[in-house]
Amino acid sequence: MRIGIRDAKVWIGDGFTEAFILVEDGKITSISKKQIRDVDELLDAYGQPIIPGGIDIHAHVYDPEYTMNEDWESGSLAAAYGGITSIYDMPLRVYVDNKDIVKKKIDEAKKHSYINYGIHAGFMNASNKDKIPELADMGIKGYKVFTARPFKAEETALGDIFELVRDVNGIVIAHAEDDGLIEYGYKRYKERDDIVAYHMHRSGYSEAAAIMRLGYYALETEAPLHIAHVSSSEGIEAIKFLRRKGTRITAETCPHFLYFTREDSKKYGAYLKLAPTLKTEHDREALWKALAEGQIETYVSDNAPAPRELKETNVWSAWGGIPNLEIMGPFLFTFGVLKRIITFDRFIDVFSRNPAKIMDIYPEKGELAIGSDADLVVLETRRAKVISASDHHHKVDWTPWEGMELFGAPIHVIVNGEIIIKEGQLVGKPGKGKYLSKKTRKRGWFI
Repeated sequence: MRIGIRDAKVWIGDGFTEAFILVEDGKITSISKKQIRDVDELLDAYGQPIIPGGIDIHAHVYDPEYTMNEDWESGSLAAAYGGITSIYDMPLRVYVDNKDIVKKKIDEAKKHSYINYGIHAGFMNASNKDKIPELADMGIKGYKVFTARPFKAEETALGDIFELVRDVNGIVIAHAEDDGLIEYGYKRYKERDDIVAYHMHRSGYSEAAAIMRLGYYALETEAPLHIAHVSSSEGIEAIKFLRRKGTRITAETCPHFLYFTREDSKKYGAYLKLAPTLKTEHDREALWKALAEGQIETYVSDNAPAPRELKETNVWSAWGGIPNLEIMGPFLFTFGVLKRIITFDRFIDVFSRNPAKIMDIYPEKGELAIGSDADLVVLETRRAKVISASDHHHKVDWTPWEGMELFGAPIHVIVNGEIIIKEGQLVGKPGKGKYLSKKTRKRGWFI
């Protein structure tokens, strides 16, 4: 299958250049000024930007016990409409710590995913840490660890987990919040049944304290550490400190932390319940600055929606999580690039390149270059799309992003040389994605 993409704007260094892109057998084989006419399918980019497809390394897509929330078909399709061509499924409630559950997740994705898929293991603790080598044999790169409820790993097991992950060329992915400080906050605010109290009970201090402790385990063991969903200025400062110490540490943040504050949550109630919690305007600005400056390397969804009945209850018992996949690329383009907070090059870094590097799939994924996989997205930057639960592709019938106007929705989406979305319309079928298995490299490679 030879696909040509004409009149595309390719970002080269510090600006755009017009190019014709040729795709053959799933690979990019030519980027040039000259149009090649002998193709099976010719797509017009209309002078719009084309990027390597987004890579979301933290999304809750498929849990066999919670398919009413999201599944591979709905989640991967929402992701494609968010400009994402590869996604890593993070454990939700069911532990991903044995070959059977990994195989089930892969088999389901193979049948139902529109895009490429990877699997993270978790939640690692004293009882399942010895499964890490056999999980690595199945291609697992990321191993989720909690320092807090409800999946807290024993302190005495952390060193062993870091060593085992290091030895299989993996990466520890940490939900970093201090359980003691969470308990303290809960005691302070538990009598209040309001969303702001919930957000205040898990503070930035809790996040920073856990990051610091995990960072020293990473230093002691020389293992790579990735901090999930950073939400606070205190968390950023802890990461900066550990990086100066030489810690092999990377970090991510999410659209909800880049937009909402805990004061905004008054409008939405438990529909904006999340963990980690929303913080302040100061924290939001600090996160944007860290993203722009490279202190936070990646941008992820932490997608975790649930049906209304799991949200419309007491705030302390309500489900935590929101649907994010479909707004991912457009949100970052609109609020990052168009507002000149981040450059277009930085947009590609945090959305595509850096996630690929962290997960060891670069430059096959995450780059627009000859020889790279043809995972490509043409962005509509001239007309805004209004976000609505009435036509989004998530499984739930609500979104906190309702009514938001976003630029940068996909015109065309290509995955492994297959056209999935054409002129904004779904033309592909599920089952076209590939499993993103980790590579075997010498220990020491890192972003």
